[in-house]
Amino acid sequence: PILILIFCKCSAPFLGKLLVIPMDGSHWVGMKAIAQEMGRRGHQVTVVIPEISVRMGPGKHYQTVTFPVPYDKAYIDTVISANKGMMSKEALPFMEKMRKGIAKFQKIRRLLLGTAESLLFNDTLISHLQQQGFDAVLTDPMVPTGSLMARLPTINLLRGIPCSLDIKSAGCPSPPSFVPRFFTGYTDKMSFKQRIINTIVALFEPLMCRLLYWHFDQITSEFLGEDTTVAEILSDSDIWLLRLDFASEFPRPLMPNMVLVGGINCNVRNPLSHLHISMLHCYTEIEQYVLL
Repeated sequence: PILILIFCKCSAPFLGKLLVIPMDGSHWVGMKAIAQEMGRRGHQVTVVIPEISVRMGPGKHYQTVTFPVPYDKAYIDTVISANKGMMSKEALPFMEKMRKGIAKFQKIRRLLLGTAESLLFNDTLISHLQQQGFDAVLTDPMVPTGSLMARLPTINLLRGIPCSLDIKSAGCPSPPSFVPRFFTGYTDKMSFKQRIINTIVALFEPLMCRLLYWHFDQITSEFLGEDTTVAEILSDSDIWLLRLDFASEFPRPLMPNMVLVGGINCNVRNPLSHLHISMLHCYTEIEQYVLL
């Protein structure tokens, strides 16, 4: 009987407790797909979201915990409208584009900082989450609140950070000789002039990271009570889930803990019917006959 009991325990599937700290907008789509699937498989999934958001909300296979934020729905609408204005192909002078781009960045930064501070400095919520005994945290490192609030095995889901902070934190080599940088529009096959420009952009990436994350560095030091940075916190991440696919990306080095999950947020289509499968076989046979 004891051996049977041990065998049953060993063969039983592991059902854990997953904490999810997502980012709003399009980033939420892939995160929600993972949270739903993990919950459907029997894991206990808890998603922490602000009371006011663009797309985030409850789901069938996970439970949500909300926290108050210092902005209202009207402010989110202004940020979205500004983003839509930047995406339009309106012909504007260079300085006007820069002015609008900086104004848009300031609005998004205030939104992200307000959300992060409301979560991290909510002592009641942080204490409640720490008592739940989570096994891991799934988060978006673009806003590193998940990595800060839970010193747990961390799983990052992202497309990429413009200043390559994710690449540096993961310790992944990224030679500018053939790995194109953000905003350059280059491919992995660059001319000598393009490689020089790409190298210059790579040299300015630490400055870009400093501009993007210096407020978050301050929040990190204040929350943890130690002199540290976002890059140091992200370097402790265990798994990097990259929403990339080599079918549509340029080749570049990857670390062993980087997993490509491109297309994870695509809708699951219904399987082909027997009629469609037979038609495909028919077309294949016709093509083979024509080739012969």
